Amino acid sequence: MDAALLALRDRLVDQGTAELSAPPATLKFTGEGTVDALINDIQTYPHAFVLAALVDRQVKAEIAWRLPGRVRDRLGTFEIDDLAKLDRSAWIKVLREPMALHLYPETMAGVLELGVRRIIDQYGGDASAIWSGNPSSKLVVNRFREFHGAGPKISTMAANILVRGFHVPMSDYRAIDISADVHVRRVMGRLGFVRQDPGLGEVVEAARTLNLDFPGVFDLSLWRIGRTVCHPANPRCSECVLNDLCTYARRSRGELTTVGAMADELKELAMMRDEGLITPEDYDAKKAEWLGRI
Repeated sequence: MDAALLALRDRLVDQGTAELSAPPATLKFTGEGTVDALINDIQTYPHAFVLAALVDRQVKAEIAWRLPGRVRDRLGTFEIDDLAKLDRSAWIKVLREPMALHLYPETMAGVLELGVRRIIDQYGGDASAIWSGNPSSKLVVNRFREFHGAGPKISTMAANILVRGFHVPMSDYRAIDISADVHVRRVMGRLGFVRQDPGLGEVVEAARTLNLDFPGVFDLSLWRIGRTVCHPANPRCSECVLNDLCTYARRSRGELTTVGAMADELKELAMMRDEGLITPEDYDAKKAEWLGRI
């Protein structure tokens, strides 16, 4: 790994570590005060956080995290025992227009119905039992994985928010992987940690290599960059806090040479070496210089 990538890693780890040590504050999931207050109340309504995390898929995050507030407004309650009275058809009615909470009400109704049932049956109606008692990060992630519809991304995202945002104590952070959504994958590729358009597994493994003790430590920083400036088309590199070290930005500014250009140059240099126009030592030195610029 070259010096720029090492510096990027260190900067991202520092940013994530700063989140862990920051004073507790109300997390802004939606920007709506009453809705965010409900989700932040993980002592009284821990299931609000769990259920919102379970539906955070295939829509903008703000839409998913509005769910607890909208359901409470419509039902007049968000007590777990009252939610347990809703069957699949009742959840579908809650999720349909005019609330427009989700594009797939039938699918999400099943996630919510089974999610509430699991909280009742497995945790006695207290979702905070998922993370209480200073558990290992692996145990917390696995408990989220047991919910219907919760894959690696949602499970690690939920655990990461608990640690980073709510300062929930866990005995370690090793099982909290990076949540490799489309934004995080794009930014990881452009920064140079992985190839462009990487798969989920490739990003997860790269993050583990970068910071084994807490692979998801820079998850939020990358997600924010992807959402705000590192767009699929016309990224606003000049506004990015990682602009000075990013492989994509440096290449755009002409500070780095493309692999294709380097290959052409090295081929020409090899011909000059073979014809005795430059020494093998000069060729090796030039090759090392070019490799250092990629």
